[in-house]
Amino acid sequence: MGQTHSWRNTHTHTHNIYILNDEHFKQLLEVLTLPPLYTTLRINSVENDPDNNILLEEIQLHLKKQTDALCRPEYNMFIHPVLKDCLLIQNRGPKTIDVVDKEIIVDLSCGMAVLRGAHVFKVGIMGAPMSLRAGDVVSVYADLDGHCLKGTATCYSNQKLFVGNGVAHVSRSDLFNSQTLQSGIGILMTHPVYEAPSLAEMLTVRISSQNLPSIACVYALDPQEGEIILDMCAAPGGKTTHIAGLIGDKGLVIALDKSSQRVKKMQTLKKKNIEMYVFDSTKAWCPSADGSNRPPYSPETFDRILVDAPCSALGQRPCYKNEILLNQLRSYPVIQHQLLKTAVKLLKPGGVMVYSTCTITKEENEDQVSRLLATNPQIELIHTPYKLGGDALPTCDLSSEDKSKVQRFDPSFLYSDDKDLYNVDTIGFFIAKFQKLK
Repeated sequence: MGQTHSWRNTHTHTHNIYILNDEHFKQLLEVLTLPPLYTTLRINSVENDPDNNILLEEIQLHLKKQTDALCRPEYNMFIHPVLKDCLLIQNRGPKTIDVVDKEIIVDLSCGMAVLRGAHVFKVGIMGAPMSLRAGDVVSVYADLDGHCLKGTATCYSNQKLFVGNGVAHVSRSDLFNSQTLQSGIGILMTHPVYEAPSLAEMLTVRISSQNLPSIACVYALDPQEGEIILDMCAAPGGKTTHIAGLIGDKGLVIALDKSSQRVKKMQTLKKKNIEMYVFDSTKAWCPSADGSNRPPYSPETFDRILVDAPCSALGQRPCYKNEILLNQLRSYPVIQHQLLKTAVKLLKPGGVMVYSTCTITKEENEDQVSRLLATNPQIELIHTPYKLGGDALPTCDLSSEDKSKVQRFDPSFLYSDDKDLYNVDTIGFFIAKFQKLK
């Protein structure tokens, strides 16, 4: 049986693959269990569009309705000073909340969503007291061990995390005795430990929920009108649609993903300038390709390529537990290097490639950059248009100059004095930009 990774049992292994110092590593693990104190939305519009102000007013009005209904102060909302389509909403917390007698246990993913502003949906409720009735005030706990059985009625004694108080919208009998599939809100979180806007009713064609580094990633790619751009690992499609929006109808985005289910879900995002295909991007290069828009492709086909690679996702927040197998953790660098090698072959001379992950390990980030540069002399590492993240890890093999070219978003540095906290209090993320020599 493989060994699993969690924030409780992985200090030795993850410390070896991250590497700074014990104090910094301790801070990092602590921060990863906390939600970012900024909610970020991407506005799907062009700069200086007169409709932007109307849209922002609509968002502000929607947020006011939320806060008024829950008797909370209004949220501070502002546009990022550099990423002009990134809307920042300042969350609040942690709050000191007195627990009540009636206890609700939710699954871990539901608990983490509550920390980022969600209410509790019925499907996420695992345990509730026999006396639960609609209208009851309850304390909500996330099951950290995953041992709570569906329908549990007794007090849960395993490890759990208090995420706040709320009002039940459903009785226990309706939750666990109903013959119909349960949907909708089960607990309205009136007093969460962290206050953040609920996004379920806000997201539309023009508003997307996206982490700040993911938005910065597309800015690093800097797509231009008239270009043919490849997104090698496109699902769930946030970066794909961002690229397509920036180039308008004067260009083409080819979106590949090897999962048919994930591509099927992306169909709702499809635009005229996006073509989606189910395909393994490590095999997207073929010297004898027929030259059509369908994969595989001939060498030097694309002006720009985004390699937002599959990764261990150890930068996601909040995260109390990650059961990834260690052999899985070691497999990601292999896949990432295969994708990068293929991307180099598909990139036109003078073309630009961006590599990104949402993880913190050196092997998946700086080591991939070092290896690619060492084995591909036709590729050089270049600066991104905007430097929002920090430099590479000091212990990596990159030169001092190249360390300054990458962007490592490291949320542990929120303990430092940084006036632009919204650029630091993010998920863990990595961005590197390359250019192919002519």
